[in-house]
Amino acid sequence: MATAAPLVPEPDDMDCSVCHEQYVQPKLLPCGHLLCHHCLLSWLQSQDQALCPLCRCAIVEPEERGQKSWQDVADGFPTDLAMADLVGAHRLLKQSHSCICEEAAATCLCLTCGDLFCEPCRKTHVKQKVSKNHTVEDLTSLTADKVAGSQHAACAVHADKTAELFCPTHGESICHLCATSRHRSCPEVKDMEEKVKDMRAVLAELAVMLTEGEARLDKAIQQLDAHLVETEKQTKKAVAEIEAVCARLEKSVQDCRHRMNELAHSACSDVKEAVTDTKTCLLQRRGKLTSHKHVVQRVQEAKNRDTVSTMTPVMQTRVGNLDCSVILPSVAKVVSKVTVVIDAEAVTRIEKELSVLGQAKVMSADLDFVPVPVLFFHDNHGKNIVLSNDKQTAERRKWSDSYDGIVVASQPMVTNMLYEVILDRRDATIGYMMWTGATTTPPDALTLPSHAGGWPSAVVIYTDSVDVNGGQTLTINVGQKLVNLLQKSRVGVMLDKKRSLHLYINGDDQGEAAPSLPDPCFAFFDILGPFRQITALPVRRIP
Repeated sequence: MATAAPLVPEPDDMDCSVCHEQYVQPKLLPCGHLLCHHCLLSWLQSQDQALCPLCRCAIVEPEERGQKSWQDVADGFPTDLAMADLVGAHRLLKQSHSCICEEAAATCLCLTCGDLFCEPCRKTHVKQKVSKNHTVEDLTSLTADKVAGSQHAACAVHADKTAELFCPTHGESICHLCATSRHRSCPEVKDMEEKVKDMRAVLAELAVMLTEGEARLDKAIQQLDAHLVETEKQTKKAVAEIEAVCARLEKSVQDCRHRMNELAHSACSDVKEAVTDTKTCLLQRRGKLTSHKHVVQRVQEAKNRDTVSTMTPVMQTRVGNLDCSVILPSVAKVVSKVTVVIDAEAVTRIEKELSVLGQAKVMSADLDFVPVPVLFFHDNHGKNIVLSNDKQTAERRKWSDSYDGIVVASQPMVTNMLYEVILDRRDATIGYMMWTGATTTPPDALTLPSHAGGWPSAVVIYTDSVDVNGGQTLTINVGQKLVNLLQKSRVGVMLDKKRSLHLYINGDDQGEAAPSLPDPCFAFFDILGPFRQITALPVRRIP
């Protein structure tokens, strides 16, 4: 049996940081880094603290672990299918290859059926009626990305059949046989290509969110670096002034010189430490965003459609949980400026008054950061609602009861910022629609109605009209697409510069719902009818 030499070297970025081998079942950690499943398990079992070996971010918090075993924790992390596909393709290309005839070394690969051929067998393969349209390429020209992309999505039930359709109701990739049998009563079965196109659009939005978050953190880190430089500059200036005075006083001022140098450095050290600690925190957070951005881009570029459809909801939830805001702790909001105050009279009395020769002061000022709001639901919500996921997920407990399902944002709306949720669960194929809008009463002082219809202190967007303060009805149909929303649809509201309220569905502006709203306004969502659960998405700026 003839064999060929390995074709592709093993790339470093596909190596697990624990075993230093190519990933096997790569698990996606909260920080965005990857570890083999078995490496993750052994790492968790061997460490006092569950920290990522690359960035030292927490893999799991003690309160989140609860009564789970380390095996359950490791199993609970999603698998990066895009990376797994690439690793599998690299392993295939680096192996020794023989033709299916077992008489010669393989020179090409059929991307349609996955078989390896020598040149004579290739010619036979492309001449056969059943395989004449197959795509066959030379091994020397193949890349891992191309091999991974050639893998067709398999039906969730019939693994030997290609999944050409997708059922949104069950979240499954299916073949035509399943579409006419198990999924015959499902309201909408999509073409897989259409589903993947939609998913890639979602991934593109996630990539934009992560890029914008990176930019905000970069700006914050740069400002902190500038403050560190200014701190050092002021320290040197203070020391230089002290040295000039001490030089005039010769030997009798040596003790004073030492004390004042220590004073200047001490005054700056607290500022430098606070800024350095804050910078470290921001670098860790930026690392999370960058890691998730790489994962999103990898999934976005993945050719395997099943991989894209499986990974996209995972990354939506993961990115939705990330904090892209830049809100510094008060201890870091300082501009270091050391000023040495020298008493001129003390110079002439130096031998008697060394203790008052110099003083150091730290002047503070707020850093110029514009915080990005985060959508959290307020504790004052409908009695049929339970909050989770750090108050960013709301679930209606009683499926049979469509009332008492209102949730309100904790913080007032900022103009030109989109407050958006994703519809996580839809438990029925028929039913009512979702209502949304804004209330002008702070949630702490709200008496919530059983549903948003006729709410006296809110702008409520219906499917065919808009209700203002429970009395004025505007015949505006901006909400017509609120009917028959699908699972994973996105609904949001935004105040423009003129404080006019706009409705957004799946990222598209549906138009102005109500003009000139007062300040403050709080976004709300009424979970009605077929919908059971919603999750807040990262707030993003609308140009």
